[in-house]
Amino acid sequence: MLRVLFVRHGESEANRENRIISWRGDPALTERGYREAMILAEAWSDYRISAVYASPLKRTMDTAAAFTRPGQQVIADDRLHEIALGRWDGKIIADIEAEDGDRYRQWKQDPELGAPDGGEALSAVARRLHEFLTDVVAAYGDDELVVAATHSDCLKALLLSVLGAPWQSAQWIHWANTAGYLLEWRNQHWQFLAQPIVPVR
Repeated sequence: MLRVLFVRHGESEANRENRIISWRGDPALTERGYREAMILAEAWSDYRISAVYASPLKRTMDTAAAFTRPGQQVIADDRLHEIALGRWDGKIIADIEAEDGDRYRQWKQDPELGAPDGGEALSAVARRLHEFLTDVVAAYGDDELVVAATHSDCLKALLLSVLGAPWQSAQWIHWANTAGYLLEWRNQHWQFLAQPIVPVR
């Protein structure tokens, strides 16, 4: 069966600052973030990986690079990009809560609202991820493994859309850095296989 391993990027400088960033800035991984990526990739070192994709941002590209085999390069794909965050893009969460608290809480409870001034609805994120998966199914065959490094809201969107769960359920889901899931293409449908979080000290 075709399988796709989706992983969140390792810890970034923005995570350390509790800052949310999509298009306005491109923070790198921290030393811990690189270590997280290497530890997770090592857990998959015995598997043949057909291709490695990532959101075009530094934190995801560098996380994905840990999975590449000799001769492979990370393939940047905009469909794996972080959710658009409108006027909150690049801001520290505590500042958003202080300046725009009611609207921020509304968005967290119902991500279909999208962040104000250009934010993206969670369903729109899900649509682009499904487009990515459609292309993966067309390009790769049975018994192949593809890795895709992306972002927390992308992981939420894909999970909820495949399960047919309400978008509001996203407020109860969190992905730690380098956590993720494995998808298997079975009978023309994606099946989720949970993966353990690798502790990093």
